[in-house]
Amino acid sequence: MADILLREEDLRFASTMVHTLNTILLTSSELFQLRNQLKDLKTLESRNLFCCLYRSWCHNPVTTVSLCFLTQNYKHAYDLIQKFGDLEVTVDFLVEVDKLVQLIECPIFTYLRLQLLDVKNNPYLLKALYGLLMLLPQSNAFQLLSHRLQCVPNPELMQTA
Repeated sequence: MADILLREEDLRFASTMVHTLNTILLTSSELFQLRNQLKDLKTLESRNLFCCLYRSWCHNPVTTVSLCFLTQNYKHAYDLIQKFGDLEVTVDFLVEVDKLVQLIECPIFTYLRLQLLDVKNNPYLLKALYGLLMLLPQSNAFQLLSHRLQCVPNPELMQTA
């Protein structure tokens, strides 16, 4: 499907399809193994899968960020979010960011939330999440993400002797 969407000329349709496929990827229990394969990009097969999905996922900026979160490419997610300032921010775009924040709170992203305990080794994860927070108007998603980020421990307190 991802390869087919690369050739799609109707960009709005491609964006909608990518968003739908991304939701299925992130929420379907049947795709657990595929998500695990994408979390660990150490094999050629998993890297090829990521590249295939990434090319199509680029039809939709928010789904591209969610793919980066899934694959733990936090610096790239942060870089993409920085580019969002150059995009036209529409209500539909903000709704997608809102849905991404909701997904971050789901079990699929438990590992991501736990990585917030290690701020020192995951600074771009924290920056990316703060970037999403700054994009959102003050809404339920804003409050949810803001509360999550308030729970991030001070890295100096987390140091072990």
